[in-house]
Amino acid sequence: MSDNRLLIDPYAAQDIDESVNRILRDLGNPEPPLRLEEVRELLRLDLTYYSKADLDLLDEISHRAVMAGSTIMSNAKRMWDVVTKVGLRGLLVPEQRQIFIDDDVPDLKKRFLIGHEISHDFIPWHRSLMMGDNNETISPICHNTMEAEANYGSRRLIFLGDRFAAEWRDTSGFDWKRVSAIGKTFGNTLTTTLWELVHSSPPDLPALGMISVHPRHNGFCKRAGSGKVAYFFGSGSFNTQFSNVTKEQVFSEICSYVGYRKQGPLGEGVQTLANVNGELFDFEFSTFCNRYDVLTYATMIGPHRRIVGF
Repeated sequence: MSDNRLLIDPYAAQDIDESVNRILRDLGNPEPPLRLEEVRELLRLDLTYYSKADLDLLDEISHRAVMAGSTIMSNAKRMWDVVTKVGLRGLLVPEQRQIFIDDDVPDLKKRFLIGHEISHDFIPWHRSLMMGDNNETISPICHNTMEAEANYGSRRLIFLGDRFAAEWRDTSGFDWKRVSAIGKTFGNTLTTTLWELVHSSPPDLPALGMISVHPRHNGFCKRAGSGKVAYFFGSGSFNTQFSNVTKEQVFSEICSYVGYRKQGPLGEGVQTLANVNGELFDFEFSTFCNRYDVLTYATMIGPHRRIVGF
């Protein structure tokens, strides 16, 4: 869960981009924030919110999933287990043209989940695998790839394709207030915006992102579970050039400059990372806490500059 640097095949990414651009064109190239109900209407997808307390609805979801050929769950009790123990937050039943989303998820986070399930529908090879198929015939590697592709599709959709990157380039310098402001413009959370900021970084600017516990205070970012890092991800160029860098190493770098403040800006620092060839490069790090997540963003400055004293 903590290392999310699965590389998406560039041809798959191109196909997903073309599908997103086609949807946006069909909607008249809308202004942000994108209204996902209009996307669902275009694709003829219904949306239902479920609660783990509603056994009748869980039974109906289970029935529809089985009718669509999936053996993820076979009855309400099994579905309850999937929702509560496995942590299922969204489900697409393609033959029924139905998306199910956990109603307990905060509203802004529902946007990404809905976009994720919509992506499963418009990515052609996902639809062919999911219809009449089941988890037993989809390998773990294939499943993880599909999830990464759906995450990519969701971000491209809710950030309006290349629109986010273009508007970010028009701003000057990095600032968490600026990240928050552009996230609100597109109707998305600060955490989701950080993901898109990292993944839309140009090839000549390797970037990384991390969501972790607070280095000085226990109990922050509970999504990290028993570990210290919930998510660690990089831009395409970072994943290629710095695939040797680990989440433990980056978290250690964060610990070197973060203070005891509990929320807001937690600190900045220039840290040195070695690439796959052992060459040293300086990165500018910045860490922020929004009371829910401890977020870190870093971009490469250039080759490490050694300072020699006399």
